[in-house]
Amino acid sequence: MGTIMTRILKQHVFTLWLCVAVGLAICFPVPASKGGCLRPEWTTQWGVALIFFLQGVVLPTRSLTAGCRPRRIHLFVLSWNYLWFPLVTGLVLYPLSALLTPDLRLGFGLLAILPTTIASAIVWTAITAGDTAIAIVATIASNLLAVLIVPIIAVAYFASQTVLEIEWSVLWVSLTRLLILPLLLGQVLRYLLNRPLDHLSVPAKMVNHAMILFIVHAAFAQGVSSGFLTQLSPSVLSAVLLGVVVLLLVTSTLVWISAAWLRIDHSQRMAAFFCASQKSLASGLPLASSILLVVPGMVDWAVVLIPLLCFHPLQLLFAGVVSQRLSSEG
Repeated sequence: MGTIMTRILKQHVFTLWLCVAVGLAICFPVPASKGGCLRPEWTTQWGVALIFFLQGVVLPTRSLTAGCRPRRIHLFVLSWNYLWFPLVTGLVLYPLSALLTPDLRLGFGLLAILPTTIASAIVWTAITAGDTAIAIVATIASNLLAVLIVPIIAVAYFASQTVLEIEWSVLWVSLTRLLILPLLLGQVLRYLLNRPLDHLSVPAKMVNHAMILFIVHAAFAQGVSSGFLTQLSPSVLSAVLLGVVVLLLVTSTLVWISAAWLRIDHSQRMAAFFCASQKSLASGLPLASSILLVVPGMVDWAVVLIPLLCFHPLQLLFAGVVSQRLSSEG
């Protein structure tokens, strides 16, 4: 029993640390609130830039030739990441829209357009005897494309929903400074070093996780300090959880069924399924945070992030449950 518990704790250690970060924010919100000693208005920006810089350093610039084919799988993954997933999200949440606040609806919208996971999509593909080369290429393509797609869609939404005048030039300069420039600098450093940097992937992952934990902590601390989180009723929170569970089950089922239409073998279908149905916290949270940083005061960070923070652990749990059955079908 102890061995099983230890294995479960190791598998979900990051989720547990997320709970700790949220708990500390609820109990001690002042240091990480705006104006607090941790200066979140600056440290979160540096954290986001550091995350994308490290991604640029460890991201392989050479494509995996074998994983680039067949192209229809990658088009399938990208269409689900950025087209069909948002469409299904809108349809699933429509009956619950009256119970959700505008910030929560925005949170579900951001969740719907985020890229696929990198680590877990590849891991679950491998566990189910899937084609990991395809999964690697698909996840890299999805996350690179997200740097362009997610800000464009989010900015268009803010421009249509707010009465405030948005300085587009200033906004895009900020996004470039937070996302694209650090990513390019990381790639330049990788090129100048001109040697394999695989040994940096583990330290980079640890730093990324630490920055993500701090961003989540700061977001919830600000939410507690503003008093907004305490105003969320049990019915609203129940609606969020219901929406997340239904969204996860519906999208996963539709992705699995539609992947069969591609007429691909089992290993390719595994890669397509996990890459198309999952959403990234590691890339999604910095992307969402960077967008919110350049439109300060328009929304409540903590509330916007709630759907993503609920969806992420549930999708991992769901993948663990279905992976054994999918493995036996291969």
